[in-house]
Amino acid sequence: MAAADLERLLPDVPPTLARLLDASAGPLQPPIRSEVFGPERFAQHGRSLGLTHRAGRASWRQAGFYPRLRSNIEALRAAQRYIVGARAASGHDVSPAAEWLLDNVHLIETQLREVRDGLTRRYFHSLPVLLDEPLAGLPRIYGVAWAFVAHTDSAFDETLLARFLVAYQETRELGLSEIWALPTTLRVVLVENLRRLAERVATQKAACELADLCCDRPEPCTVSTLEGLMAQLTTRGVGHIFLAQLGLRLRERSDRHLATLAWLE
Repeated sequence: MAAADLERLLPDVPPTLARLLDASAGPLQPPIRSEVFGPERFAQHGRSLGLTHRAGRASWRQAGFYPRLRSNIEALRAAQRYIVGARAASGHDVSPAAEWLLDNVHLIETQLREVRDGLTRRYFHSLPVLLDEPLAGLPRIYGVAWAFVAHTDSAFDETLLARFLVAYQETRELGLSEIWALPTTLRVVLVENLRRLAERVATQKAACELADLCCDRPEPCTVSTLEGLMAQLTTRGVGHIFLAQLGLRLRERSDRHLATLAWLE
């Protein structure tokens, strides 16, 4: 389903809401997050990662270094606009994560400029690229940055990074050009992770708003409408959020929504 399908099911749904919940965008991607490592465990991981990172030369057919960077920035801006609009419309406080996004969007724009000004695309085309999934075709240094961000939960620690790089190079030496590319690469991975987190916050909030809209309509939604909405929201990865909010609201208005309650059960 596309955003137009959601608007067909609920003609009064706001366009910003429909775009966030558009199933054609695919499921929400999980944050770049894994077990947080201490110094010793990070050194061990660096050595083992070096052993598994097979690399080769990039071909002209490959997409290049900046995966989703432009769409990441657009998604972050869309999430910020939606949260601003939702707060203005409801007057309710937003979550700490949403509040951070509202307060720090200027930092995101700064990081975008740093990435663009850091090193040219041509420079990254010269870097060795990974041969194996899940990051096949991307520079090897991108895989190094991804692992560091995942196992620090996006918290930058210069000492830990240095130790990780030393351990990695015990089994796989990095070129000088790769070391030079690391600061910009870390920014790219952090922006990617921030996009995933912001999109998750905004889309989950939108799923709750859609449930509220279903409950506040003059006429209750039909079972077929709810099933259509649920199909789209499940594809987007927020069906459970929609159902939870729907159940919460129906406790207040069960007299008007007996058919919906039966469907929900």
